[in-house]
Amino acid sequence: MMHFLMLRIYSLRQMVCLITFVLFFNVTLPVSATEQKGANEATQAFDNPEFEQIFILIDNGDINDASYPNLIDEMAQLIDDGDIARTYRLLPKQCLAYNFLEEQQNLNAQKFLTDVYQRYSEMPADIRINLKLCEATLLRYRGEITDANQMVQQALIDAQQINDQRLTADAYSILGQIASYTGDFAVALKNLLQAYEGYQKLKLVTLERLTLLDLAITYRRLGETENALKYYSQLEQAFSDSDQIALVMLVKNDMAYAFEDIDEFQKAADYYLAIYNYYQETQSDPTFVARVAVDMSSALIQLEQYQQALDYLYKYEAIISPSVDTHYSFLHLYKAQAKHGLKLTKEALPHLEKATVGFNKNHNKRGHEMLLKLKVEIFESLEQWQQAYQAQLALYEIHLKLDKALENQASTEMRVKFDSEKIEAENAELVAYHELKDQQFIIQQDNERLQILTLALGFASVLLLIIFSLYFNKKSQQLKQLALTDLLTQLPNRLSFYRNAQNTFTRLSERQQPLSIISIDIDHFKLVNDQHGHDTGDKVLKAVAQICLENLSVVHLSEQHSSMTRKSHTGRSHIGRVGGEEFLILLPNARSQAAINLAQSILNDIHSFDFSHISENLSVTISAGVATFKDETTLTELIKKADKALYRAKNQGRNQVVYFHDDA
Repeated sequence: MMHFLMLRIYSLRQMVCLITFVLFFNVTLPVSATEQKGANEATQAFDNPEFEQIFILIDNGDINDASYPNLIDEMAQLIDDGDIARTYRLLPKQCLAYNFLEEQQNLNAQKFLTDVYQRYSEMPADIRINLKLCEATLLRYRGEITDANQMVQQALIDAQQINDQRLTADAYSILGQIASYTGDFAVALKNLLQAYEGYQKLKLVTLERLTLLDLAITYRRLGETENALKYYSQLEQAFSDSDQIALVMLVKNDMAYAFEDIDEFQKAADYYLAIYNYYQETQSDPTFVARVAVDMSSALIQLEQYQQALDYLYKYEAIISPSVDTHYSFLHLYKAQAKHGLKLTKEALPHLEKATVGFNKNHNKRGHEMLLKLKVEIFESLEQWQQAYQAQLALYEIHLKLDKALENQASTEMRVKFDSEKIEAENAELVAYHELKDQQFIIQQDNERLQILTLALGFASVLLLIIFSLYFNKKSQQLKQLALTDLLTQLPNRLSFYRNAQNTFTRLSERQQPLSIISIDIDHFKLVNDQHGHDTGDKVLKAVAQICLENLSVVHLSEQHSSMTRKSHTGRSHIGRVGGEEFLILLPNARSQAAINLAQSILNDIHSFDFSHISENLSVTISAGVATFKDETTLTELIKKADKALYRAKNQGRNQVVYFHDDA
């Protein structure tokens, strides 16, 4: 739900430091500009084991508590006069010592960077890149996403030019987090996998695990919540075993978001409360406590504890800054929800406007989507139909953008992961080949016995490569199937349906052959969950999916029979679960009446189906919208017509089929 939008701004190393909300307002620069001229000669000129020990601890991402500012201060005190090399190395850590969540400290950090760039104009390339990554982070907290992304892209290029693997991995990590936050999931997965491989090679265990956390967050934002929860559980155990409690809380925070995604709001509220209490006991900076309080209010609203949610929001309203924190937008969104829930709907309207400005500034598509849904509900309750209609149209446009972002996710993930492994295998094989040739030349000068041994080793290497290749191919197929299937109904998910439907649409539209689509939505499904429980709701979804498949089986038999009399076969019907209680059916070679008949048959079967064996006194109906290809140039246009017909069916009383007419 809303919380998959929480900003995880830093590169993984930076994010660990962020959890400590450190407070350096005035960081001194201990070396003069003149001293920097001898930087290369001064490198490692001073033996300083205490500094090095602390630096390694921080740089490996092992700092996860409030000791970070004290350690930064301690390192600054340990630097001798004239030790320019260590001064340079400390600068990026001092930048990270600011709490970017707090507006004034964000500005102080920018001033610090400006002073550093002026004072150390000839600093080493790796230090400048590190500082640019820090600067991109504070820009993102201000909502300047585009500028931050461009800065990290340039930092990545610079890091690759100097062949710095650590900075390269850090840059990929930040780019992946930005893409995940803005909804570009294919780009996010590609960059995060690159970062993961980099940290793995460098043996940075904490950063490697935090990259897995970023991947889990991206899967959650994609809607693969159950898979994400499996990763969360493993990471929670790993951080607990290594006594990294702050990181355990970070994982718990995202687990709470996931529980909200699957409507387990009480469990989410319990997790938020545990994190809230932990931060109150361990942290002096109120900004993080305030953010958790805002998150917790969302779960309380879903539990209809509106007044308690408002109490938290009012308590921490002054702490959440509108200029650097996306939670400001959510704070006003939740205020509007709570007031609407308390029947104070008119008082909610100003909060809608404040939330709109924030989400637009931060390019937050998912937050904007939630806001538009609330606007539709509020305007309808106030009978402001024009505003409700405009919000509904805007919501549809948001859905189109989100669907486009999802379109190539599965194929991109597989390509990035397994192409990289293929390239590595090919490189390893090439290296092994050259080594073998060299060894053969030496063996010819030595003796036959060594030659046989070398050939045996080469054979073993090839055999090992074959075994690994077979293993990864099998794993690839398994992951691909999981990525394209809805786990509950076993129907194709949104991504799979859209990909197959797009191919069929393109083929039939070019030939100007008939094509129809049915959009189905279960009526009052929220009441089913509320009154009968989510387990019952899951069973209803499975039953509806099965009824749709049974009706489609008749269509498939008809298609097979018809294809025997045609020279070419244009494809089978497609069905997919594309939302919580939403299904789409694409019917090749089906004209309007055939599609209407199928939709009516499904509606009748569901209406007459005995749901009492699932839950006592349970009855279920659906509404359906039908549209037929006319002159649409894209699949999206055809789906939009079906959705408009479905919307009309809902407005006319539900439990009915409506066909889209151009003059409707």
